[in-house]
Amino acid sequence: MIQLYRFVGFLLLMASTASLVSLLALLVNQLREPFFILSLVVSLGLGVAGTIIYYRKTDDKEWVISLAFLAVLTVALLLGGSIQWVTQ
Repeated sequence: MIQLYRFVGFLLLMASTASLVSLLALLVNQLREPFFILSLVVSLGLGVAGTIIYYRKTDDKEWVISLAFLAVLTVALLLGGSIQWVTQ
């Protein structure tokens, strides 16, 4: 059960960080382009990590858990970052 709490806490930390970065980009116009480039780099990195996990799969199902974790992390970052743009 403690692993679930750590996982949820980590996802909340990532989503709140994405929300903070998005809010800073809205408040400070000079930060919009660098934060946009940063979000592109992070999404490319998540996509590459997902591709590597998928193509290095083995007979055990550990790769499914890793891929699910990556997908949930991506959704948390997406929702955390986009919430500031919707409320503005």
